Amino acid sequence: VRNLCGNDEIKTNLCLGSGSNSVDSPASVAAFSALPYIFQAMKVYSDTAITQEHACGKLAAMALRRPANARAIIDGDGARLILTAMKRHEANVNVQRQGALAVRNIVSRLLMGVHDSGNNSNLTVATDSTAFGSEVTSIRESFLEWGAEDVLRNIAGRNQGSVDEAYAALRDLRCPVSLVKFDAQDLRPQGSSRFKSNVSMGAARTMMFGEQHNSNFRPVFEASEGLEDGVDDAMVTFGA
Repeated sequence: VRNLCGNDEIKTNLCLGSGSNSVDSPASVAAFSALPYIFQAMKVYSDTAITQEHACGKLAAMALRRPANARAIIDGDGARLILTAMKRHEANVNVQRQGALAVRNIVSRLLMGVHDSGNNSNLTVATDSTAFGSEVTSIRESFLEWGAEDVLRNIAGRNQGSVDEAYAALRDLRCPVSLVKFDAQDLRPQGSSRFKSNVSMGAARTMMFGEQHNSNFRPVFEASEGLEDGVDDAMVTFGA
């Protein structure tokens, strides 16, 4: 199912269901939503990391570029189940990465108010600023009330394997988050020679967002057209 979700039309059918009672599409061949089964598996096998990883991966893929799918996931209690999985498996980097990616994909398009162009979309953009503001608050609270900020900042954000996804999720949830400047001097041992046997190193600590030192890093962000969607597609396809 996770691999099938790489196709936009298929993942929408899996998420929302397809078919109708018309002559051309009788009820006997109508496809039902797979979401209840995914949610049930997450509840029944809450202690199984591999189940939670793939469930979060499916939800992340379904929500990518499909606001209607994202809304269905939220309405089905997906926010709670994703964050529960991340809390229960805080040492599993794959669960953290897929969970953070799911949060990011669900909220990113919804909070931007982007209309879903899919055939099965029933989501419309609120033209009234007050209505849209209320919708944004509702979406954010769906995650924040279950501790999304704490989970993303203090669990997923402290693991180098999921720090990028956690940063993106916090950013799209509109939580205060910034890249931290890392001084290369902090990486150097104290002493006049690196060959001394009694060189003392600084206290080890977990690096946070953007702290990994890169001497070639240019602190300039230039958005490339289609880059973000291309990266998201690759992460869904290859399960990054």
